[in-house]
Amino acid sequence: MGSGKTYWASLWSEAFQLPLIELDAEIEQRAGCSIAEIFAQKGESHFRKMEAALLREYLKKDNYILSCGGGTPCFHHNIKRMNQKGVTIYLKSTPEQLAKRLEGEQVKRPLIKEVSKDQLPHVIAAQLKRRESCYSKAIYHFDTRYITNENFERILRRHSL
Repeated sequence: MGSGKTYWASLWSEAFQLPLIELDAEIEQRAGCSIAEIFAQKGESHFRKMEAALLREYLKKDNYILSCGGGTPCFHHNIKRMNQKGVTIYLKSTPEQLAKRLEGEQVKRPLIKEVSKDQLPHVIAAQLKRRESCYSKAIYHFDTRYITNENFERILRRHSL
């Protein structure tokens, strides 16, 4: 959340002429409401089941960039499936960097909706700690301060994509 997944996925999609799939946007389109509304009406568990089912659909396809939510790889063995099918990239940022990027976006982010601005870095740090064992399974780890198109191009060449 806030690491720049959508931003970088859009740039890479355009630069390398690969279709972009934004998993959260696809979920919202199919559900006919926002992710925040899904969380509020049916809960996180329901959302994660929808997310995993849609992810499995897309993992049957080839040659695209998938931008997913920060929780996607951490539920229903999704990271294992994603690694088996393609190349996964963890965009790593500090809790402070993430909090700064997420200020003002809390209304549309159910996991931090009720968090005060001063507590945001602490809540994000706790979330990252809970998810680190999952995120560490990504094939590549990029510190967001040093990420470039050239890094991504090397990955494409390495994996003959």
